[in-house]
Amino acid sequence: MTAVELGALRDRPVLVTGAGGFLGAAVVHRLVALGANVRAWLGPAPAPELTLPPPGMSIAYGDLAAGALGAVDRELDGVGCVYHLAGPPSAGASFAAPAAYLRIHAGGTAALLERCIAHRVPRLVYVSSAEVYAPAAAPVREDHARAPRSPYGIAKLAAELCLEACAPTGGVAATIVRPFSVYGPGGSPASLIATVIAAALRGEPPALADLRPVRDYCFVNDVADGIVRAGARTGDTLRAYNLASGRGASVLDVARAVLRAAGRGDLAIRERAADRPPGALTLALIGDAARARDELGFDPATTLDAGLRSTLEAARRALDRRARSPGAPPAGLGPIGEDGP
Repeated sequence: MTAVELGALRDRPVLVTGAGGFLGAAVVHRLVALGANVRAWLGPAPAPELTLPPPGMSIAYGDLAAGALGAVDRELDGVGCVYHLAGPPSAGASFAAPAAYLRIHAGGTAALLERCIAHRVPRLVYVSSAEVYAPAAAPVREDHARAPRSPYGIAKLAAELCLEACAPTGGVAATIVRPFSVYGPGGSPASLIATVIAAALRGEPPALADLRPVRDYCFVNDVADGIVRAGARTGDTLRAYNLASGRGASVLDVARAVLRAAGRGDLAIRERAADRPPGALTLALIGDAARARDELGFDPATTLDAGLRSTLEAARRALDRRARSPGAPPAGLGPIGEDGP
């Protein structure tokens, strides 16, 4: 069984790419709480939607896929682990930009791996996605068939295959983590939960594309803890882990739960156009996280109801802040994050 040594992260220099995104910011805060020496890679350039790391932290900008080698080399010097989360997260949006998604996720990961090998970085955690899996009615394990249905999933799978082929021969102990549907405060304004919350706070019926899909919703802080644990594992064999709750909920169930929590259970749910081509929608995807529980100590403690309440309250506070500061630019519910179905 693989051991996890969270205490070894104290004072360890680590690099987090995508550190200003929804999930990346949560990973940064978890690492800081454990005493790691975090270097934050925020992307090609400063942007208003990014969550800035705590003051005093090393910050760098650059496009990994465009070969920002000088900046990468500086940040990798002396690093003990890289947590790689950079890249656009929306599966739905990827249908309109497949080349960009492949360039950033697959090309960017390959470029980063090259530099990790050159700098003898001992460990790399790649944050992939459940989107790499083929649809399944039962909870999927890590050995389930990989057959993505979106350019986003294809790009994530291409990055996984590159790591599987090159990381072991390059001396980098790589770990792949596959989060399922990540949600929480600061999630993408376009995601299912944020869409329903925003409509409920406006007192309007939410407009959703399809009420049937069943997904495995996992709270952002729980997923961030699993990612950090993956970087503290002691095994050198390339290993993949699902980060999931093991429970499924349909779009309709989640939407109704949000409306009830907001005190707007009276609102109807409207249909809108789908953001994926016909036949590209996965109707059921639930994760089996037994391996992550047994080998990483992954324990997603936040129930869906509790997580939805936390997300709703954060959205209310953000709305109150904007009401008190009308000149501030609208920020939706926060920076980009994993899409809902």
